[in-house]
This record gives sequence, C-alpha cells and structure tokens, in this order.
Amino acid sequence: MRDEIAKFEASNAQIAVVARHDAEKMREFWTENKLPYVGIPDPDARLGELYGQQYRLLKLGLMPALFVINSEGTITYLHYSSGMSDIPANTTVLDALRQIQ
Repeated sequence: MRDEIAKFEASNAQIAVVARHDAEKMREFWTENKLPYVGIPDPDARLGELYGQQYRLLKLGLMPALFVINSEGTITYLHYSSGMSDIPANTTVLDALRQIQ
C-alpha cells in the first residue's frame, strides 16, 4: 500500500494499520520506514478480537486481516488471511473502495 499511497489517497481512503505492539515500538517502526498512514498500537489484541481476527499459534500469532469501512462505519469488504503472505492485492482493495464511492 505504501508504494501506491497516491491511488488510495485519490480514493479518499484513510489507511490505518493496527498492530499488536506497544506505542513506542510502533513509533520507531513508522519513523524508520517512513510509513504514510496511521498506526494504531493494540498490544492486547482488543481490536483484533473485536473484529474477529484469527489467532494461530503455529503461524506466529494473529493473522492479518483487512477491512474496508465506509463513512457510516459499515464493513463493505473484509479479508481474513490464512497466513502472513495472504494479503489482498492493492487492485482488489482499490476496487472495493471504488464500490463505496
């Protein structure tokens, strides 16, 4: 997403990444990697639990999940990953964003 941030911004999307790290660790990572979106620390995985994010001990913890949420707060697209490399293509997410515009 970082490499195509302009496309997401053109879709009026606000990207937020929730990670199971504390605020300081996230701040360091965001600064070091110059990430152009919001990072939300969730060390206790409360948001992950709230949204049904899968936990798999043999796959190193929480599986990635991606949500497109419209301005009314309704989830219009979701993807629960089966592993760390199971991430939807940017084109898929951009298409989901176009559908709610």
